[in-house]
Amino acid sequence: MLDYANLKALAVVISEGGFERAAKVLCITQSAVSQRIRQLEEKVGQSLVIRSSPVVATPTGKRLLRHYSQVQLLESELRAEMDADDPKQPTKVSIAVNADSLATWFLPSLADLFSRQKWLLELIVDDESHTHHLLKNGEAVGCVTTTRNAMPGCSSEPLGVMQYLCVATPEFRARHFAQGMTQEALRQAPAVVFSTKDKLHEQFLGQYFGMQPGQWWQHSIPSSESFLEAIAQSLGYGLVAHLQAQPLLEQGLLVDLSPGHKMRVPLFWQHWNIKAKQTTLVYRALAATTGQVLQQESDSPWLG
Repeated sequence: MLDYANLKALAVVISEGGFERAAKVLCITQSAVSQRIRQLEEKVGQSLVIRSSPVVATPTGKRLLRHYSQVQLLESELRAEMDADDPKQPTKVSIAVNADSLATWFLPSLADLFSRQKWLLELIVDDESHTHHLLKNGEAVGCVTTTRNAMPGCSSEPLGVMQYLCVATPEFRARHFAQGMTQEALRQAPAVVFSTKDKLHEQFLGQYFGMQPGQWWQHSIPSSESFLEAIAQSLGYGLVAHLQAQPLLEQGLLVDLSPGHKMRVPLFWQHWNIKAKQTTLVYRALAATTGQVLQQESDSPWLG
């Protein structure tokens, strides 16, 4: 039987990045924190933390953190059912989500649910192809991801397809693509990409124009709003989610550089297979919104 006081110490050490800060949060001495981690390591027979700066969890430590997070979620749900009028212990729901979803449909889909349930939302933002790692590590109870197949111990539910258009300002097009999006023009025109994790731009140029990575220049701007602003300010061209691009296209502030060439990225809701109403209700709220604003996967092939 695991000691949950020791598990809590492990969780706080990792979240705070060190033993000294964890001791302050837990209101105990640093040596007491170290002792709890040692006891836990002796119990499981493996090292649980890498004593670096900041402290990080080992693979076994991550598995324990995931278990602890699941138990915390179930306990908070039980506490709410036993004393629904007590606002002192609200349930915290940690969700990993990609920046484009967060900038468009994600928060409106959950606002009413979290208001009614009096839950606390903790968001972790990462590229949609990497959010499932946060679920796997126990940092989130659910995630919006492009990973279709459910990870062990998890369920995967379809949300819909985000479409991306290659856009720029009319001025940028006139300056760099007056003769169209040729390979020569693409080698000279600066692109705007979200981050090094984001491979969508690379896939687009490879699929439609036969370009190889490293054959173009690019700005890297890891903020969905600032990414769009950089394109609107003619710093470069880029792939923008249709929900963000469409109003600007209609106003003539942006133009579609390659009409008919879209990147389609299916999104899924993955969550732990535990009987917690939070993950079920969150999916229902997300699906209700995405059913209206996203293209359904059955209507369109991925990245086609």
